[in-house]
Amino acid sequence: MFDWLFPTWTSPGLLALVVGLRTLCNVGLTASMREASGADRAVAAGAALTLASLVLTVGVLRGSFGLTVSHVESLVQVSLLVLTGAVVLRGNGGKRARNRAILAGAGAVVLYLLSIPLFGEATVAP
Repeated sequence: MFDWLFPTWTSPGLLALVVGLRTLCNVGLTASMREASGADRAVAAGAALTLASLVLTVGVLRGSFGLTVSHVESLVQVSLLVLTGAVVLRGNGGKRARNRAILAGAGAVVLYLLSIPLFGEATVAP
């Protein structure tokens, strides 16, 4: 079903699931920034980082981008996590925004750690 998205992978559906869940976690990080502060610039930056992460991740896993871009994607992911932490800690969102940020952040980190060997497989192994 996802062969068109990841044509060179043995299990493109599982790969699409990992990318989709990671993107949902990144959307959760952006939503927690919105809830915590409502700062439009921070939320716009979070949305831009989320979109950039999705595009770069799919591009790297498809083989369209190389190892350098996978490192850029890592920086994008770390930037989103740091930005979310800073905005939520300084914001007035309360416990709900903090809990959402922690949950989404933990999910994003775990899924990012899963992505590291996938990036290696996509960029170094072929």
